Amino acid sequence: MKLLGTLRLLVIIAVVTLVGAAAIWWVRSPKASRVTTHDSTITDISPMVRLCALDIYEDVPIKASIGTRHMFARATLNSTITFDLENIGLSEQGDTILVTLPREIVEIYESTDPGSYLVIDTWNDRLFGSEHFTTSEENTIKAKVRDNFRRKIYRKGYVRRARAEAADNLTSMLSGLTGKTVIVTDPTPEGSPDIR
Repeated sequence: MKLLGTLRLLVIIAVVTLVGAAAIWWVRSPKASRVTTHDSTITDISPMVRLCALDIYEDVPIKASIGTRHMFARATLNSTITFDLENIGLSEQGDTILVTLPREIVEIYESTDPGSYLVIDTWNDRLFGSEHFTTSEENTIKAKVRDNFRRKIYRKGYVRRARAEAADNLTSMLSGLTGKTVIVTDPTPEGSPDIR
């Protein structure tokens, strides 16, 4: 009997606690009249533009010569195409957002994966001449390879594709976030090669 009385008391306390919690939640929940909304204002889209990038990985053959010494090698180059976020043009005219796509940044670097740079053969035109290249000479050759790869990126249309994708991504993101019409203009759809 005592056990049954204790059980009833616990059930009553649990029910009262649940009803009380539901009542408190109901009273404190916001009513439709207390909820206010404000128009959104775009102040900075730099974090969104970081989504507009293209990564390129490619094995590049290297054939070079210095004097009578020659080299044949293979290198894996990585490249990223991003955009100068400080110079993005953004203005608002009525219910339209105007965005000007900035200059692209093409970064090329040699892969650090094992076996990403492999010298296949070296030789000298002289019978008893040295066929070895110094580290400085190899770095000079690699710099020329990177410059040629940069030209190839523009020539193959990778930059054009990255700029078109960036414009499409910005248009869909901004129109989805703001509900406004977005016009992205690209002053240089082919890119701005800066070959050193």
